[in-house]
Amino acid sequence: MTTMHPSEVASRAAASGAAAPNGNGMMPLGGLMVRPFPEPGPTIRTAMEQLQQATVEPPADEEELRELAQMPRPWDPATCTGLMRSELWAWLDLVAMWVNEQHLWNVTRPGIPECWPAHPHLVHDLAVLACSRYYTSFAVTPAALEDWHRYALPGFLERLRDRLGDGCQPGKHQPRPRRERDESHASTRVRRGRRQRYRDDVERAGELAAAASEPDDPKPEHDDLHERW
Repeated sequence: MTTMHPSEVASRAAASGAAAPNGNGMMPLGGLMVRPFPEPGPTIRTAMEQLQQATVEPPADEEELRELAQMPRPWDPATCTGLMRSELWAWLDLVAMWVNEQHLWNVTRPGIPECWPAHPHLVHDLAVLACSRYYTSFAVTPAALEDWHRYALPGFLERLRDRLGDGCQPGKHQPRPRRERDESHASTRVRRGRRQRYRDDVERAGELAAAASEPDDPKPEHDDLHERW
């Protein structure tokens, strides 16, 4: 027997125009007080269910452990390719709208901007938020969902406000303010200087290690801590 995920049930009902009863008879799903959490695509669902199963029954075989380590994680978008990556972007777009509509009310919090795909920090954060919310629907008690409401969502919104501020109003994407700093950080000249510092550090650490391995000299009568430093 195949059990359908709760979000899949609601999503299919909404797509088919199914109705839900209320005290006065039948009411379209679109008139409900809350909307179901968006359903991820089948490739993502399969991957997340396999990863969830691995936490319950970790593979003992070395080959299976290697395969598990190489599996893409939907909460880490950079690990996803092909169909899974395509499904992930479509799903996160729905999740962004769902968060804004279902968990925000006034405009004191900026919400997820329409240009979120242009913000790498948001892409990373939103993927984690979406996957953690999806996993709560497998729980048999409300504790996981309470943690998501109490910690995951407020933490996400707080980071969003800290990083964006009032930038990226509707229809007004703001170019990355720190672009000049990041380009300088990645410039050839600055990177060459950092690499030289790394080499100097490794060389000096080797010298100190070699000196420490040599036979100790007789200790002076007065051991001066400042001189040793």
